[in-house]
Amino acid sequence: MFEGTMLPYIELFPQQGQNECRVAYVSNHNQLPPDEYAFLELYCTDTDCDCRRVMINVIGRSHQHLATLNYGFDKKDKMAGPFLDPLNPQSKYSKVLLDLFCWILQDSAYRARLENHYQQFKTAIRQKSAPGKSTREG
Repeated sequence: MFEGTMLPYIELFPQQGQNECRVAYVSNHNQLPPDEYAFLELYCTDTDCDCRRVMINVIGRSHQHLATLNYGFDKKDKMAGPFLDPLNPQSKYSKVLLDLFCWILQDSAYRARLENHYQQFKTAIRQKSAPGKSTREG
């Protein structure tokens, strides 16, 4: 159904996605304007893929897309992250937002949450591919 695309986590898990979205509140930074920066998670919908990664779209409060980041969970993988996604839009703030994301990743609970969301998302996509299954939260 969704083969080969990236889908926001919040599409399958709206309430959990809203509650667990990481947001950075920046007020006094020498390289970023004051704003609330949401780090929106997207995961691969390919049921045969086990890439163990997340794409992060960084969105400002005005809903302006500011950066696309990639974070691979496996440090031994050639595409281990985090890094700026070379195939998606970036802004003049992308590099500093990547630095902010690296700082956020120091939180082991957040890293674990991303990996748990990956597993939850992949399970839901596989179930959704099976006839008669539903994955959307109620």
